[in-house]
Amino acid sequence: MALLLKKTPLNKVHHNLRARMMDFAGWELPVWYTSILEEHETVRSAAGIFDVSDMGRIWITGRQAGVFLDKILTRLAQKLETGSSQLSLMCLEDGGILDDLWIFRAKTDHYLIVWNAANAEQKLGWLSRWSGSDPDIHIEDVSADTAMVAVQGPAVRDLKILDSVHHLPRFGHTETKMAGLRVFVARTGYTGEDGFEIFAEASSALPLWESLVEQGVKPCGLGARDSLRLEAGMMLCGQDMDSSTNPFEADLAWLVDFDRGDFVGKDALLEIRRQGVKRKLIGFQMDGREIARSGHPIFSSGQEVGKVTSGGYAPTLGVNIGLGYVPTGLSTIGTGIEIMIRNKLVPAHIVNKRFYKKGGRSEPQSV
Repeated sequence: MALLLKKTPLNKVHHNLRARMMDFAGWELPVWYTSILEEHETVRSAAGIFDVSDMGRIWITGRQAGVFLDKILTRLAQKLETGSSQLSLMCLEDGGILDDLWIFRAKTDHYLIVWNAANAEQKLGWLSRWSGSDPDIHIEDVSADTAMVAVQGPAVRDLKILDSVHHLPRFGHTETKMAGLRVFVARTGYTGEDGFEIFAEASSALPLWESLVEQGVKPCGLGARDSLRLEAGMMLCGQDMDSSTNPFEADLAWLVDFDRGDFVGKDALLEIRRQGVKRKLIGFQMDGREIARSGHPIFSSGQEVGKVTSGGYAPTLGVNIGLGYVPTGLSTIGTGIEIMIRNKLVPAHIVNKRFYKKGGRSEPQSV
């Protein structure tokens, strides 16, 4: 029996627009409406809207909410000012990455977690395990009752519908009204461009979407979201990192605050830091026209040394790029490697993982 895919509150909109749909982490979501290339370029030059309602939205409240989050996250939630947010990791006891997520502090004892769609039940179980039966910690999963859209691109600064949030700093958030609808808006995103992520009641999803599209914001699918995030060097949890990966391998040690009290995974991570890691996540650029894909083997001097985790064409740069893991000794920028594509070794070289920098269309950085 086929698995019944979950649907977002905007599912009918995508079908009415004749979007090409796909299964993403158990959700039916649009890959593209017109074309991946067109939608990618729209976000780089104007403004696009993505349905990202598949992402989990979990409220953590109560007198011990901050203490609890500081226990299970790698960065201090209680250091956040009201109206600000930060990226953090949730690690297992052995230091493996369970997820990377955003934590928003809405009020003194009110925090919102936004995490990836994959393994949602496992992560909810993780929260329940560590919160125990503490009456001062309340966990509420509002994912099914709300919708979330991302409006991304340089033209967001000119959209009248966003006038009430143009003042927000990067990573700031607020509650406001938009098109007469009550919404929670954060200046965050996953494309390398300026933009906002907007949270609303599920019943408000359609009028919110239509109001934004009426102002010229173009619907965009997962295909462009993936190519945009890859160009910006942003990782996809479950693909570029997972529970078998630690923050040092994934170049995410900057998301771990060791100078504080205990947290889940701290002892293991301290030991990993002491010993060092044997592999590192690198960015690479293909020397020719071949495209590397997730799972393709990486070779050096005729020996398989790693795997590609993400790969594809970078429309803004006009080259083919990717991410993957190689031995630490081979991770230096400029090092030549080879990717096995259709039983053929294809040359590539290691570059800065931040392939695209906002405002520039130059070749990926090699220094």
